[in-house]
Amino acid sequence: MSTDVHTLSGAYALDALDPREARDFEQHLAECAVCRAEVAELQEAASLMGAAEAAPPSSALRDRLLEAVDRTPQVPPLSAPPAAVGADAPATAVSLDAARRARRPRVRLFAAAAAVAVAAVGGIVVTDAMRTDQPTLAAGVTQVFRAADAQEATVATANGGRVSVAMSAGEGRMAVDTSRLPALGSRQVYQLWTLTDAGPVSAAVLEDAATGAAMDLPAAGTRIAITIEPVGGSEQPTTQPIVVVDPADV
Repeated sequence: MSTDVHTLSGAYALDALDPREARDFEQHLAECAVCRAEVAELQEAASLMGAAEAAPPSSALRDRLLEAVDRTPQVPPLSAPPAAVGADAPATAVSLDAARRARRPRVRLFAAAAAVAVAAVGGIVVTDAMRTDQPTLAAGVTQVFRAADAQEATVATANGGRVSVAMSAGEGRMAVDTSRLPALGSRQVYQLWTLTDAGPVSAAVLEDAATGAAMDLPAAGTRIAITIEPVGGSEQPTTQPIVVVDPADV
């Protein structure tokens, strides 16, 4: 993989970076408006592929995809030119917006080339995040997980699912990714609770578990629990929690 951080935008948009690479690149994104715009364009292009038929990827798919992406030429991000001063400003000065518009055909070509690379190594593979017919995590949840100082933990649940929790002191928020919980029947929902010595308090009724939930950082000593409740939620838990997480352990 190229050591130029700017060239990682394509792999990041396709969710092909490992967790450490993704975090490093997200720190760069916080300071680079051009890369943020490019990632947004690539993710938009990737979402158009959501109508493709999904197929299980092979274990070597990621490495082969990254190898193919690394061989695909990518136009480096363009920096904004200095502001023109007076009538003597050079005629070749180009606005950043104009430069982005000129680059978009190449951006779309890169996204398409990445898709072809996936198809070549094992059929069209579209992740849930790229499929337009699949729900995605709420923006507030994603923001916490992508925070530069985010601390994360993933735990198994009693009903065979997994839940990820992220804490960000900088954002002052905590987020719970419940997208990997098993689907429930039409008369049940997952409900998120905060547990203190005073008892459980409802934090969110997850009408759609795939979107997750975010909240302010809980006070010290507060634990987070998830139960299965009737549609609409309950005032108090009616079942045993499928998972209890102490934020202090995250």
